[in-house]
Amino acid sequence: MKKFLLIAVLCISALSASAGGLRSVDMKANLRNDFGLGVGLTFQLPKNFEAAPSINFYFDDPHVLTIDGDFRYRFELPRNFSIYPVLGLVYFHADDYNKVGVNIGGGFSYDINSHWAVGLELKYQYVDHWDDVYFTMGASYKF
Repeated sequence: MKKFLLIAVLCISALSASAGGLRSVDMKANLRNDFGLGVGLTFQLPKNFEAAPSINFYFDDPHVLTIDGDFRYRFELPRNFSIYPVLGLVYFHADDYNKVGVNIGGGFSYDINSHWAVGLELKYQYVDHWDDVYFTMGASYKF
């Protein structure tokens, strides 16, 4: 588990170093039938598309780790608000259960100032023999 987590962190770090379009670092709290914390990155792609990889750790027994690779299309709204649909892949790890699934959902964010934003997401996550709807609250530091 520790080796896997280290490899995941190194992969995301390498991705962030090679991508010039780093938009923000995201910290989040995930609420479902258990509580989790996550950290991610948001990369600006052409037009209003974004790539948003993240690592999330849940504290329920058994300990659950997910690695999400989400894509978004951001619709800018007046007064510093934006909304976006989410579609992506998830790697789900819990003890000896390792599966790949899909994420689908949506979210919105509010830009507090030029460097900070807060947001909410609602996602449906489907993994073989396991699925869940969960709510995410987060803050982003924008570059």
